[in-house]
Amino acid sequence: MRQLDFNPTKTSEEFHRNYRLHDLAEEVGLNLLVQWGFEFSEFGKDKRYEKLWEKGEDKPDMIVSYNGKSVLLDWKGKQSRKWQINERAVKSYENWKKKLKMEMIICFFVFDQNKVLMDRKFAVLGVNNYTKVAKMQWDKNKTVEFENNLLEFNRENFARIFE
Repeated sequence: MRQLDFNPTKTSEEFHRNYRLHDLAEEVGLNLLVQWGFEFSEFGKDKRYEKLWEKGEDKPDMIVSYNGKSVLLDWKGKQSRKWQINERAVKSYENWKKKLKMEMIICFFVFDQNKVLMDRKFAVLGVNNYTKVAKMQWDKNKTVEFENNLLEFNRENFARIFE
């Protein structure tokens, strides 16, 4: 077996634990989209269980359609109201937005320690401003943080994107 010449920052357990909140956010978000009458389809392939997962171009989770218009969407599960994502991811999302000529939406779901939903907001790339976070995160990722003016993720606010 080939020896790799790097030490991963995250253990396998830490890596998969990060996805638990994502999965919870996705479950809640999909239920809301169904209730609200939006159509959706998977866009980005989940690669978390592949044997050797490498950093690369992030893909949004799905395409959401309504009133004849489609947007890209990605779910983010959080335990704090810091609207942060990896800088690598936001740059990739900007590229997908440009390439496909579609709006890019990032939905943030905040859960408490007991997995109770506390807040849900969304950012529209190109509309909501973000800044680079000066300090690297514990997992050595560079991040960006959206301003606190994000809209509540509810049917009325979300449907406005499709007008």
